Amino acid sequence: MKWLSNRYTYPLVVLAIAVSLVLQLAWLNQLFHAQLKQLKLDLEQVVVESAKMSTYLSVMPGHEGKENFKQFFLSSEWLQFNQAYHNMRFHQIGSSFSSSFKGDSTFVNISLRFFNGKPNYKRRTRTMAFDDGKTLEYELRMDRLALKRMDSLVHQKLKQDGISVTADSVIYSYNKDTISSRLSKAQLERVAFASQQYSYNLTFFNTYQLVVANLDWAVLYRMRYYVLSSFFMLLLTGAVFFFILRLMRNQRLYAQARVSFTSNMTHELKTPVSTVAIALESIIENRLEDNPETLRNYLEISRSELQRLNLMIDKVLNLEQLDSGQARLRSELYDVPQGLQQVVTSMKLQVETAGATIDWQPVSQPCFVYGDPLHLTNVFYNLIENALKYGGRGVAINLSCTCNADEVTISFKDNGPGIAAIYHNRIFERYFRVPTSTPDTHNVKGSGLGLNYVKNILEKQGGSIRLINEPGGGSNFIIHLPAAS
Repeated sequence: MKWLSNRYTYPLVVLAIAVSLVLQLAWLNQLFHAQLKQLKLDLEQVVVESAKMSTYLSVMPGHEGKENFKQFFLSSEWLQFNQAYHNMRFHQIGSSFSSSFKGDSTFVNISLRFFNGKPNYKRRTRTMAFDDGKTLEYELRMDRLALKRMDSLVHQKLKQDGISVTADSVIYSYNKDTISSRLSKAQLERVAFASQQYSYNLTFFNTYQLVVANLDWAVLYRMRYYVLSSFFMLLLTGAVFFFILRLMRNQRLYAQARVSFTSNMTHELKTPVSTVAIALESIIENRLEDNPETLRNYLEISRSELQRLNLMIDKVLNLEQLDSGQARLRSELYDVPQGLQQVVTSMKLQVETAGATIDWQPVSQPCFVYGDPLHLTNVFYNLIENALKYGGRGVAINLSCTCNADEVTISFKDNGPGIAAIYHNRIFERYFRVPTSTPDTHNVKGSGLGLNYVKNILEKQGGSIRLINEPGGGSNFIIHLPAAS
């Protein structure tokens, strides 16, 4: 499956995201047109309701409280009749209209005139009859008031229905082909929505049409939750793929690190075994029992190598126990300067063999922490051993310990080659080793477990560790542990 993950994983992920994006866009496009159609229906209904209310309000004076009157002029049947009467002018049919109010009754008279033969357009005029005592000027003034009322009702209804659009009105003269609007004829031809023409009072001087130049933003506003859900769906899909790819990459690096670790540990474990085997073979072949001084020297070498082998095995076992949660750290009062002194004394032979020096001046005041003595001692041992291994022959190591009421600070400083700043965080990762000029090749053999073990132990005991580069070269590992109160 390696070929699949390496060659086709990224193209497949890109393809999956692209397909998801295309599907979401197709769905949103289809939804956009459906919402656009519905918005046009809603706008048409706004004009219908406003026209019915405006017509009713134009004849309501004197009929307040008359439910039958109100129901008729607000009914859909009246609107259809009203609209049919209005449309007669498009079929070359003349018409006349009159209304009167007498007593408790309202009279509405409508008559139609059909032309026999070819109609005379010059004679196609509208006949108007008004209530007793009403003049044409009065009716025109009332028509202008009705127009303002109609426009107000439309905008009020738009706001009530939550339709946010820039709406304009077009007023058509009933018996002429003239229009009145703030929009030009060219603009009216490009509007996104134009309602049917509706009369807004019973005098039928003019008809009202609602036009909207652009509906896109209003539709997108209606779709806002769908657009946001699609965006977050795509974002979530991308995030999931990102974390999956990152996990796969980390697993691949982890697997490579484990292979490298196995190879390094094999060499690490093989070296002390071979050294002990050679020492024992030399003792037997050379009959060194007759040479006590040389025999003792070989036995010291064997014991040192076996101790090193035991420490490497303990390091692996300790990490496994920490991962599985089986490691139980003891918490007891621990004197840090005394622990450092014991580690320095026990490593005297290794320091001399490496031609190194350790500058350690014990502090006069005690610095106590609560921790596991065994694991804290191993932490100190690991840091000094790393300085000896990677600092080069003749490295100078400076140890210091300071404390106050809240914290104990321990410094492990050397004058070795140091570590590049880009690796300061990664050196505490398991199996990670600072790369050299040749990949997977290291001048000093190691397991890549030591610093990870150090970091885990310190964190489990409430402490921390950080690395800083010293001016002129060298590294300084600084440990912070909470002081025992």
